[in-house]
Amino acid sequence: MAVLIIAGLDTGGGAGIRADVETVSALGEHPLPVVSTVTYQSPEEVRGVFPVPPDVIRGQIRAVKEAFGIKAVKIGLLHGEAIGTVAEETKGFKRVLDPVISSSSGFKFLDDDGLEELKKALIPGSVVTPNVPEAEALTGMEIGSVDDMKRAAEALVEELGAEAAVIKGGHLNFTDVLYWNGKTFEFPGERAEGFTHGTGCVFSSALATLMAKGLELPEAVERAKRFVEGAIRFSNGEGKAVNPLWELQRDAQRWKAREELEEGVEELVRLGELLNPYIPEVGTNFALATDFGEVFAVKGRVVRYGETVKPVGPVELNASDHLRRALLKMREFYPELKAVLNLRYSEELVEKAKKLGLKVSFYDRREEPEEVKRAENGTMEWGIESAVKRLGERPDVIYHLGDWGKEPMVLVFGRSAEEVVERVRLLLS
Repeated sequence: MAVLIIAGLDTGGGAGIRADVETVSALGEHPLPVVSTVTYQSPEEVRGVFPVPPDVIRGQIRAVKEAFGIKAVKIGLLHGEAIGTVAEETKGFKRVLDPVISSSSGFKFLDDDGLEELKKALIPGSVVTPNVPEAEALTGMEIGSVDDMKRAAEALVEELGAEAAVIKGGHLNFTDVLYWNGKTFEFPGERAEGFTHGTGCVFSSALATLMAKGLELPEAVERAKRFVEGAIRFSNGEGKAVNPLWELQRDAQRWKAREELEEGVEELVRLGELLNPYIPEVGTNFALATDFGEVFAVKGRVVRYGETVKPVGPVELNASDHLRRALLKMREFYPELKAVLNLRYSEELVEKAKKLGLKVSFYDRREEPEEVKRAENGTMEWGIESAVKRLGERPDVIYHLGDWGKEPMVLVFGRSAEEVVERVRLLLS
């Protein structure tokens, strides 16, 4: 299915057509990009806009309209002279309108005449997706609460003729409000840490794509909202913008991490007789993290098997809470470290690590603060942080001598599963 995109070109690569194309593609449909404006901008500011002539916009739309089965249209940044043309050429399509009035840095894209033309020509029949400031500009209402959002959404439909209105609450309380078919729907959210440039583009293009797939509007809004939250959490540091490709990147990293860890476990098994004496009573596990904060490990751990070792189960996501927490805490200090493995503590092992030039640190569970002991699952995080601070540089090996009911342990870290296996091989040889 094809989704027609009519939007501006953001030279900073954060919003506009680039974000729209990536969103539609990430959600499995074919984007048809039509350039309505060219903005001269960086992530920090908009310096100017070149309006694409209406006849050029019309020509772009007609070229693809005659060749593709368009299931929905997303409309973003427009200049005033193009509004009538776009309204005429998209009549009869499912239409999502993201009413871009001004930039977050204060650059005004539409003057008062352009805003009136948008209200008269494009809002009628469209699913309109303003943020709070845009909804205020369109309705003339002051919005300071969810109830205000509900009244404004209803006004956009009942007074201005929109098919439906979604007011996004990112500027207010992270709750989005949909008014559709005479009913109001709320979609609560929470603050997602990350860059937010391009959120409006991604939301509206995701909504158009999900509508093209045939989803009813409330479900499409819910899914588009969660998609945007992920795009913010895993945003693009280089472009200082949301990341519409986050789901694809996450799934690719999952596949690679599982494959890498499976190969690492196979190498461990080949160390069988050497490794066997260093398997703790609780078993050994091997964990590998992705850049999305997910951690794979061996289900059921690696255990002694006669004179050798064997994994009890397959490599799975979140198969070891113990190592997952250790690795994620370590990555807060040293994000390049992606893998960790636990071994039975022995003084010989620790001394061998030092002789090999590995950086070794430790934590003493007897020093653990009472409030940490009382907190659920707090010991591992406290221990890793203590060991990092004690050494003052990136540790390769961290050990502890145990405590009442807790087995002494050695943790071997590395930048990859392969590096951890090689370190274990050197320690045992």
